[in-house]
Amino acid sequence: MKLYIIILVAGLTLTAGGNLFYALSKDMSVGTMFLYLLLAVAICGIMAGIITLITRILPAKVFSPYRHRYKVSRKENKFYNKLKIKKWKDKIPELGKLSGFAKTEIAEPNNPQYIFKFLTENCIAEALHFYSIVAGLLVFVFLPREYVFTIGLPIFFLNMSLHIMPIFVQRYLRPKFLKIYNRLISQNENINQNNLEEVDEKIA
Repeated sequence: MKLYIIILVAGLTLTAGGNLFYALSKDMSVGTMFLYLLLAVAICGIMAGIITLITRILPAKVFSPYRHRYKVSRKENKFYNKLKIKKWKDKIPELGKLSGFAKTEIAEPNNPQYIFKFLTENCIAEALHFYSIVAGLLVFVFLPREYVFTIGLPIFFLNMSLHIMPIFVQRYLRPKFLKIYNRLISQNENINQNNLEEVDEKIA
């Protein structure tokens, strides 16, 4: 959480400071500038909230880890390793508890249904953050032309930086838990097959 607070405070401080200098140099209203800065931040926050609600309304199958958009290639996974994501992934805020399902720990590592639920929540989190980045483009729609580059662009990139890191973490973790899930399913199928063979032998 500290990392996010630092990025947020630093980003907003630099944006506000730069725009204050810009407004004074152009003899523009400082109050109006701050109003549009708050508007840009509010747009990003409100859209993230709306997208969160939408992801909870949609059926779980939409977020299946087997869908093409959620697959992670080996090349992509190597990219995450080069970023040394393992060292900083735990510093990214985890808001899963708000939905009743934390993604920071595996409570039932031997339960395939639980693991699949974990994977589904993982995909939901990725979709939420991805579309929150896309929704951040709305700042360019609502801001006046004179503030598009001085407020719109910095706030868009600040919003993107806060959402891109969780996406990297979700995509880094998914292949690992998908392997666990597939292994558990395979083990259960073998157990069921052995049980059927035992039953057949007893009947014979």
